[in-house]
Amino acid sequence: MAKRGFFRDFVGVLNSNIVSLLSALLMVVVLTRVLGTEGYGTYNALIVIPLIVVSFTHLGIRGASIYLLGIKKYDENKLVSSVILILAGSGLAGMILSAVAFWFYQVPAFNLLLITLVLFIIPLRLTTIYAGGIFYGKDEIKQANQLNWMINLLNLVLAVVLVWWLNFGLTGAVVATLAANLYVAIKALELLYQQFNIKPAYHSVIVKHLLSMGILFSMSFFVLQLNYKIDILLLERLSTIEEVGLYSLATQIAEQLWQIPLAISLVLFTRTANNETQSQLSNILPLTRTTLILVSFIAATLFLIAPFVIPLFFGEEFTNSSLILQIILPGIVVMTVFRVLSGQLAGMGKPQVTMYIFVPALILNILLNFLWIPNYGGNGAAMASNVSYFLGVSGYWIYYSRLHKISLLEIVHFRKSDFNALNQLIQKVKSRWTN
Repeated sequence: MAKRGFFRDFVGVLNSNIVSLLSALLMVVVLTRVLGTEGYGTYNALIVIPLIVVSFTHLGIRGASIYLLGIKKYDENKLVSSVILILAGSGLAGMILSAVAFWFYQVPAFNLLLITLVLFIIPLRLTTIYAGGIFYGKDEIKQANQLNWMINLLNLVLAVVLVWWLNFGLTGAVVATLAANLYVAIKALELLYQQFNIKPAYHSVIVKHLLSMGILFSMSFFVLQLNYKIDILLLERLSTIEEVGLYSLATQIAEQLWQIPLAISLVLFTRTANNETQSQLSNILPLTRTTLILVSFIAATLFLIAPFVIPLFFGEEFTNSSLILQIILPGIVVMTVFRVLSGQLAGMGKPQVTMYIFVPALILNILLNFLWIPNYGGNGAAMASNVSYFLGVSGYWIYYSRLHKISLLEIVHFRKSDFNALNQLIQKVKSRWTN
């Protein structure tokens, strides 16, 4: 049983996400102001390949660790030792696969130094991901949160120094990301070795269970990441690098709206894996509806102010990002439903549902990108994402409603009592920030 209440854990994760959000947005301000549309587009095109590769080569070990530590099936020291063993192999595999991808996906702006630096980010990022899964599985939300916000905050500080102050440009941006991930990876390993008796041993049963369950989480996460990032790869091929910069900025801003549902989903995952809240559907659906309303309100506000705020903060050459942002906001809002509910199903050991449902959505996304990007650029990519998101969320909700034997209209059956959760959340946040 968790030692804390659901809302306390949620507020803790949300606070961490807010720090990460602010750091990430300020980082974007620095990069867009200094690098411009072309440089910022090149930076995103450079890092998107490792991001996609990591989404597969992490092998779903984070999710599997949360689940297996939650159900307490194995000795935790042996399980953590097995996770570290898998980390060594997945890190090397990620670097090799990314190197091969860069060889096929040749871009003149990607020199050998930049590619090498980006490749070394992969095992460091995997270290933090794996460690976070272990801490979440142990219900140690604070430790996991610390790793979460620390990377973005350090990345921001280093980017200010290397990109803005020392004017090292694109190389400085990549070095900042590498250095931030290196520090946090070392910190994560230090925390793990302090808490667990980690030994270099092969526990075949545990490793096989981690990998067999992890591959389900991995494939699901990989499909989602492709859905989110494939647009950038296709934009670079079918449009211009400047259009990549415009689209990347718009989507990075829009996706920050997922911080609230992501925080809820993560706590639901850890609690459900620890055999809590599996049957508390009466709490989960009001949370989903309330989150949907809250995110819709923020999105509507963002829709109105985007044409004024984006040029002000990111520069006039990013003005066209505002329209891309406005186009993609409906899809971002709809994905809120999936973001919340997926945490419960993942905690129930059903991560594969995401993969089955979002593969058709991904295929449609790719086809629409080929159809719309040549004529509409980033706007077309945003429209394709919207269609993909709507299809995926519709399929996910149909499955969820049948699993729990509830009406398809239940998700929009708003009740006055739904807002009790929101009021409780507001009070918790106010208490956390004022005390």
